[in-house]
Amino acid sequence: MRNSFKHSFIRYASYLLNSRGPARLCRGITAGDGIIFTLHRVLPGSERAFQPNKILEVTPEFLRETVVHVRRAGYEFVSLDVALERLKDPDKSGPKFAVLTFDDGYKDNRDIAYPVLKELGVPFTIFITSDYSNHKSELWWIMLEMLIAENDRLSLRYGDVGFDYECASLEQKHAVFHSARCILVSKVPESAQREVICEAADRYGLDWRRLCPELILSFEELQELSRDPLVSFGAHTDTHPMLARLLTAEDIRQHIQTGVEEMSERLGQTPSVLAYPYGFAEAIDARCEAVAEELGFAAAVTTQPGTLSAVNLQRRYYLPRVSLNGLHQNQRMVDMYLTGAAFAAYHCVRRIRSFFKRA
Repeated sequence: MRNSFKHSFIRYASYLLNSRGPARLCRGITAGDGIIFTLHRVLPGSERAFQPNKILEVTPEFLRETVVHVRRAGYEFVSLDVALERLKDPDKSGPKFAVLTFDDGYKDNRDIAYPVLKELGVPFTIFITSDYSNHKSELWWIMLEMLIAENDRLSLRYGDVGFDYECASLEQKHAVFHSARCILVSKVPESAQREVICEAADRYGLDWRRLCPELILSFEELQELSRDPLVSFGAHTDTHPMLARLLTAEDIRQHIQTGVEEMSERLGQTPSVLAYPYGFAEAIDARCEAVAEELGFAAAVTTQPGTLSAVNLQRRYYLPRVSLNGLHQNQRMVDMYLTGAAFAAYHCVRRIRSFFKRA
């Protein structure tokens, strides 16, 4: 969802840092013991010109190709719990591991991704946002895309402040999505974010209440899916807030714990792993990690890119995941992900940029 320096850096790095390039020289260090992949939606390809949320989508063909490619590279697909146990195991004689995780619980995870993964015998984890699965929350990024797609002008209102946009052309629509998204995730307080987008949706006649029932698996549907041992569930809070923007640690705890309690009651199982909503660096702070530990999770995952090795257990409430997304649907990228070299370079460059910004 975050088309930023990270994605631009990784795209260009893929030409230099795949296994057939210089990265092969340091792969033994940077590849680690395994990798956790992040996905959201799996959908057929679309020719729509305006798809600002395409980053959240891969095709079933790419999903299948990726599983085959990763296996040919010598990796074994395992469940998230098994991956955590392997990180603890000092015996590294076995194959490297790969894990598939899906955030939010979209119905296409069951309808499109699951048949592919079932056929290939691949376990996977769905991170559940409880209010989404109760069909009583707002998929605000989809609402924003629809509002921009269906209108030539858009106005967002926060109190006495208005954000007015022209979005008649395709170029304008992309620019408006980026600008409005930044406002909703950084300028408008977290407590008011959904009110702003819902007010706009009501004003423009968008039936946003239908989106969760149409797009997200209900708890009843999740319970049925859980009968397959290939499927496991993790926690993703109750309403998908950006936790670092919440005022207190108690607010963070409440959003996480409410989601866990609802999952435990509705599914009869308590999740052992937490995925932070959004997951990028600014969305997580030390309070989040402390609450995750306090609530007894075995680990928590981010969307910060990187491979995994035993050293990550020193910070097990901030584990990296690598995004499989619509911006990078080719096996050259997957090959580059497996080397881990681009992630090491990315974090190095990021630290340098942060240093000069502070200077």
